[in-house]
Amino acid sequence: MSSINKYNIQDIQKEVLTPYQKHRQLSMKEAQSISLDILTLLCDAQISDEDTLKWLARLMTPETYMDLMDERNLNKLCGYPMCQHPPERERDPFSMSETTKKFLWENNPYAYLSRFCSKFHFRCSQFYQVQLSEDALFSRTGIHLINDTLQTDNSINEKYGIELMEVLLRNKATEEEIKNIVLGVNKLDLATGDTEYTEESRNGEIRNVTSPEDLSQWLQDFKIIENDKPSIIDDYLKDR
Repeated sequence: MSSINKYNIQDIQKEVLTPYQKHRQLSMKEAQSISLDILTLLCDAQISDEDTLKWLARLMTPETYMDLMDERNLNKLCGYPMCQHPPERERDPFSMSETTKKFLWENNPYAYLSRFCSKFHFRCSQFYQVQLSEDALFSRTGIHLINDTLQTDNSINEKYGIELMEVLLRNKATEEEIKNIVLGVNKLDLATGDTEYTEESRNGEIRNVTSPEDLSQWLQDFKIIENDKPSIIDDYLKDR
């Protein structure tokens, strides 16, 4: 597999945020431009490290993250931005109607493999997305400033900070600790394709959702095994 570009915090700041450093309040048009530039930068690239993915949450909403996953899939990449591998089951996104795709996603327990390289990255992506704030980017005053003297990273993280599932697992977080993180998220309304209970959405539709208990429980099902002699190819490929 040929290598793809990798981006860290400094790269994204330089490529995306540099033109918007003269004022603290973004206009709607500027916010849309930043979101579009992030999609353009990462749709066929990889985030280089965990700190960058956590930092990026301050610039993302659940909707823009969903758009990023869609764009990555169009470029035959796993939807999780930390990954450089293709989905396990590649499909032509234009080969079926939206109705068919929706039906397959809601009724096929392995539908996530058409968007992700593995169930692990599907779950990592879910956990990331449900923590993202729904505040519009233009309302996040000063969030785009590279050097902001009026607020600290701690104050930003209190409002827009997130945790990564792989980090929690690596640090052996308890089920209760994970559940507390999940319960702190305002909305848990992602369709998973393999959940067991439903919820009525704002427009009256019934959809499958992940409960706090389910989300914390399946986190406990994953085991991170240290490998003293890792393969050149990512270890998780062995377990797929």
